[in-house]
Amino acid sequence: MTQRSRRLFPFSAPVRVALVSLAFSLLISVPVLLFVYHQTDILFERRIRTGIDDRQRDLLYGYGQGGVEGLAAAIKEEVDTGTLRNGAALLTDAAGRKIAGNIASWPRSLGTNLAWTEMRLYPGASRQSVPFAIRTIQLQTGERLLIGTSIDDRERMRAALVEALIGALLLALPLGLLGGFLLLRVTERRARAVGRVAAQIAGGDFSHRLDEQAEGEEFAMVAAAINAMLERIEELVEQLRLVTDSLAHDMRSPLTRMRANIEKAAGYAMAEPEQQALEAISIDIDRLLRLISATLEISRAEAGMGRQQFSQFNLVELLRDICEIYQPVAEEIGMSIELGTEGEIAYCGNRQMIGRAVANLADNALKYAANGERIVLAASDQGDRVEVLVTDRGPGIPSDLREDAIGKYRRLEEARTTEGSGLGLALVRAVARLHGGHIILEDNEPGLRVRLDLRRQ
Repeated sequence: MTQRSRRLFPFSAPVRVALVSLAFSLLISVPVLLFVYHQTDILFERRIRTGIDDRQRDLLYGYGQGGVEGLAAAIKEEVDTGTLRNGAALLTDAAGRKIAGNIASWPRSLGTNLAWTEMRLYPGASRQSVPFAIRTIQLQTGERLLIGTSIDDRERMRAALVEALIGALLLALPLGLLGGFLLLRVTERRARAVGRVAAQIAGGDFSHRLDEQAEGEEFAMVAAAINAMLERIEELVEQLRLVTDSLAHDMRSPLTRMRANIEKAAGYAMAEPEQQALEAISIDIDRLLRLISATLEISRAEAGMGRQQFSQFNLVELLRDICEIYQPVAEEIGMSIELGTEGEIAYCGNRQMIGRAVANLADNALKYAANGERIVLAASDQGDRVEVLVTDRGPGIPSDLREDAIGKYRRLEEARTTEGSGLGLALVRAVARLHGGHIILEDNEPGLRVRLDLRRQ
């Protein structure tokens, strides 16, 4: 999600999914309810118009048969018989005087020859106004006729539909949120399944696959495609590992023989320059052998090899052993290496590879932090993770160069005058990834703090 999207929707993913589901629910239900409201209102109005048309036809028939007197008699009959219980009728002369009807007088704001208008009137002796749909007619002899039908039923219908609309919207809120929650759970379950497999693959374990039968047809298709991709990746990684192993073994054997022959030739060399040249060649061959070994270790760690040797061990004891090994070297250059943690921290991992990684960090600290007073090895238990720290008081690494320092065969400008291959930190990173963790370089103010963040298995 982009920064702009986060500013527009500052909610967590579950809230966003629920809100989107709610919006879709409202988008579907509101137009449907409005359509029902509109169509029902049209049907009621059509029925009212039909009733007014029928009454107009009957009254004008009376007018045609008996003139104004016949029309007045017809209206009086409607009033007397109760036919106008839900209606209104008024006949006035040209001057506006009432001739017949159940309305007291002609409303002042009401014109003539109106096909349809709505107004509240007081029928009969009622003191409460009633909404009417009204039609007015100007007769040929100058009289005015008002015909009305109560629309109280339509008003009640409108109020009921509005209540139903509000109730449906209120019901759509929990249903939309529930739908969003269920959708989120399904999506989250599938995403977590992919995430777990991806994390295991990233840790170097290429044997894991998604379950193609656990979900619906659409997810099964995605799972099958991902599994095919993982199988291809596993095949390529295995081929790369075999090529790397073969190349390393093929190179190691002749280099070892070359070193033996050079050492043998050095014994026969009489002149000092010849012996020095042969020793220099032997040193270069040793560097090549160490480079091949380090490259092979990194490749194997990145391919997930070494998991078979995972076992429970005391991480503090491992750091103590490394301190004892490097203490004489540190004393020779006027430094000290100390253990900053006591007690016991149990961890399940490849003890040999973690030891090699920490030893590389200690070796780098001794090499590049000379006269940096002391080096401290420490560990801490973080619950589901453990941290291994190697700190020194040397010059450190600038923050903008730390990512480059971790890469393969990368050496900072200041380190090019010292012996090394640029694979030390790359090996540490590969070991950390094998254990589901990562390496972090930080400022020790002064010096460098290296943190190995390892996941508990």
